Amino acid sequence: MARLQAEQIDVSYENKQVLKNISVDIPEGKITSIIGPNGCGKSTILKSLSRILTPEEGGVYLDGKSIHEMKTKEVAKNMAMLAQTPDIPLTLTVEQLVSFGRHPHRKRTRKLTAEDHASIQSAMNDTGVLEFADRTLDSLSGGQRQRAWIAMALAQDTDLLLLDEPTTYLDMAHQLEVLELLQQLNEKESRTIVMVLHDLNHAARFSDHLIAMCSGEVQCIGCPSDVICKNVLRQVFGIDAHVVTDPKSGKPLCMTYDLIDRTPASATEISQTN
Repeated sequence: MARLQAEQIDVSYENKQVLKNISVDIPEGKITSIIGPNGCGKSTILKSLSRILTPEEGGVYLDGKSIHEMKTKEVAKNMAMLAQTPDIPLTLTVEQLVSFGRHPHRKRTRKLTAEDHASIQSAMNDTGVLEFADRTLDSLSGGQRQRAWIAMALAQDTDLLLLDEPTTYLDMAHQLEVLELLQQLNEKESRTIVMVLHDLNHAARFSDHLIAMCSGEVQCIGCPSDVICKNVLRQVFGIDAHVVTDPKSGKPLCMTYDLIDRTPASATEISQTN
């Protein structure tokens, strides 16, 4: 397993600071979800962890090595990243798309091996897109296309899997299929998974570890019961939530909520209210 850490990173877009002194240590072999209101920096921290963005201050480390000093293929053999809106030609077939996930394992002139083909077939089967293998991406529904992109990430066969809103465009049943698939990959193969999720109940149900963000800062880190609670949701999301224990999963469940003043609080204020 690979260990991923960020230490005191600052990230800005067009001279506007988006992340402020962020430090996170991703638990190995666990599922971590990043939650928070729109524009709080969730996707930015995921892009920073995956080396898509370079912090102005601080560093990101993979097994103790600075990720920005490692070769691209070395990083790609340890970490797969699925962006929210992947930049992929829609004229590709599903199988062609998924085969891109094998790129880090191939030499420049080498063709796909039997092992590559097995990984591609397995990834398509696990995500339910094997029947669409010969169809082009532009012929698929949004949900089918999303599962094909996830298959590409799975075919990369890495210990670390980072996903930015992997349930986007999926209906309720397919959202559960994807999240249950990720849970199975974690449980059976001990893959470390980090994802951005909007649905608080999905985050609580399918995660071991949560990172709650607000206004570019980490506000609360812990297990679902530590984060999905009345005080934290009030401070991070500006909602007055009724939280109960899910009788099936034993995880916290946000039953209903009302809006309150959304004035953001500091992490210190949150810790004092817990």
